[in-house]
Amino acid sequence: MKIKNHQIKKKLYMPLLFLILIHTGTIAQTDSLAIENSIVQDTIIENSAEIKSGSVAQTDSLAIENSIVRDTIIEKSTEKKSVKRVSDFKIYGGISASKILLPNSAYESSYSAGYILGASYKRGKFGYWEIGLNYNSSLAALEDVMVSNQTMKIGQIEMPFSVGLNLLAETRRILGLRIFGGLAPGYINNVGDNQFDLSLGDFNQFQLGGRVGVGVDVLFLFVEGGYQYGIIDLLKEQDSNLSQLYVLLGFRF
Repeated sequence: MKIKNHQIKKKLYMPLLFLILIHTGTIAQTDSLAIENSIVQDTIIENSAEIKSGSVAQTDSLAIENSIVRDTIIEKSTEKKSVKRVSDFKIYGGISASKILLPNSAYESSYSAGYILGASYKRGKFGYWEIGLNYNSSLAALEDVMVSNQTMKIGQIEMPFSVGLNLLAETRRILGLRIFGGLAPGYINNVGDNQFDLSLGDFNQFQLGGRVGVGVDVLFLFVEGGYQYGIIDLLKEQDSNLSQLYVLLGFRF
């Protein structure tokens, strides 16, 4: 009987034990899944934070690069504007009054009107230099005891070079006031008919003049006035220096 009862109890306990084991395994599996879900969620949050941080860093980097590019463009634009404002191309024309200084001659000379046409290039702000090319047609009046008050035309090609100061450098594009001085190498290519029997062969064809002057710039216009003195004698073997006053009106670009 005891053996039999024992067998009956054993049969009753086995299903119960089996249920307990199944229940325990389910709980463990549930806890494992919960832990895995928690790890996955933490990983997703961490990756999201990294992505967000990377996006912010990338945005900041792009903003810095754009700022550098913008500053570079502005700087180059300012440099170009600055370069454009320091140089001028000029064309001009004007009148002159010339005479030949003859200290040791029977001839006397007086001022007569001529003209000047030319172009030049000027560069600089406060201090500047200018080089040009012009045609200077001088008309000088000569007279002696035999011939009275006759004019003689002298034409020469000049390449004047000057240095100067712009006294209104800050407003030079609107209003400028300049003083300058320089040299004017020239070549006499024409002597007009005259009653003094002077021809091209009687002149020193290579000439050099010293000049000083003042100029006023108003927007794209300018006016210059100056004095030029011939350093080299006009006539061969005779003291004869060209003295010339001039006024020029022109455009600058």
